[in-house]
Amino acid sequence: MREEKFWQEGMDGKRFALCLFKKGWIILAAALAGAAAAAGIYLFAALVLGGKPEYQVFSQYRIYFDKEKYGEIEDYYNAYTWGEIMKTDQVVDFVMEALPEGISKAQVKASVSVGQMNDVKIMPLYITTQDAGLSQEIAKAYVYGLDKFAKSIEGLSGMQCWTVEPVTQVPRATKTLNAFMFGSILGAVLSFLVLVFFYILDDSIYLEEDFAKRFRIPVLGILTRGKDADYLEELKGNAAFLLKGSKRICLVDGSCLKQTGRMEKSGQTEKTGQTEKSGRTGKTGQTEITGQMEKTGHETGQGAAAGASAVPSSCREAGELLSAAAGENAETFVTAWPFGEKEVRMLHSADSVVLAVPCGFGNGRALFHLAAQLEKLGITAAGAVLTDADDKFLRAYYGKKKRKASGKRKQWT
Repeated sequence: MREEKFWQEGMDGKRFALCLFKKGWIILAAALAGAAAAAGIYLFAALVLGGKPEYQVFSQYRIYFDKEKYGEIEDYYNAYTWGEIMKTDQVVDFVMEALPEGISKAQVKASVSVGQMNDVKIMPLYITTQDAGLSQEIAKAYVYGLDKFAKSIEGLSGMQCWTVEPVTQVPRATKTLNAFMFGSILGAVLSFLVLVFFYILDDSIYLEEDFAKRFRIPVLGILTRGKDADYLEELKGNAAFLLKGSKRICLVDGSCLKQTGRMEKSGQTEKTGQTEKSGRTGKTGQTEITGQMEKTGHETGQGAAAGASAVPSSCREAGELLSAAAGENAETFVTAWPFGEKEVRMLHSADSVVLAVPCGFGNGRALFHLAAQLEKLGITAAGAVLTDADDKFLRAYYGKKKRKASGKRKQWT
């Protein structure tokens, strides 16, 4: 077993994209959830926490500067200075003269604001309150008050009101779409980063390269769910070379390594509350041997007895292929972790030990433990067979296949 550095192996972009493709719904769901949450928070803040609706009156004034006496005095004014001037007592006192009793200076000062000025001589003035009538009254009073103010201060020769628009309700929640888009982008980005984080920590075996990076055990071949003929031929050739002369082959069933948390129909037998393995049955959290190891000699075609139905079909098929490839009279026995006394004797008596490793999420950590147990027992595995591999995943990763013009062989593109 190699030094564990799976999280330092770097990122295989194509492998990551294929693993991420099946989880694309997570990013979409996170984007929708983020969008709904952001829009909901914004609407709650704008409509509920925003208080009563506001009413606004827009007016526009032409400012006349006394250039003959004071020169370019307008250079000293901008939107900010005018906004502050509109709230001073010098202006508000004149405005109060035109207002009915009951309206305070504080209300007037809180209601007035000056908009962006593209021209220092044109001032947009906004009166905003929570009462439509009050906004209209203050806006009209400013027409009177600013005329008086302009005539009372040096540097100005007058302020003329060009327009006073009807009162309108201030639009609320106008940036809901912006909040929705922000939330969706944030949700998608965060979910993507989470998937990247888990991908980096994922030590599962999906490809032959994944296994080869972590273990000093050759991969004999791959058994796909669709029984791909090319991979079967590759497995037979490798097994014939690496297992040549082996009469007794012990195949370690690794189906218990793959913890999916759900029932699967991949040739395995899983039951709620217990897991059946080759020659074993679950009992109160412990395992006990109920029969001999399953024998899958290809010549006799007979399987062992007790527990044979619990062995995954992919594991039985692997055993038959190994027996056939190893040579005449070769036979394969199937055992599984945890290893009891009989299993250890079986492993030591075998000419070759082969691991049957199911491909897919959740098998890496347990596989490290299994390899460590074999090392502890002084057993060197002759090879490994990857089972239950996804045909579509392999085709997408290694490339699609097409036939030659003769149609006899397939080649990788």
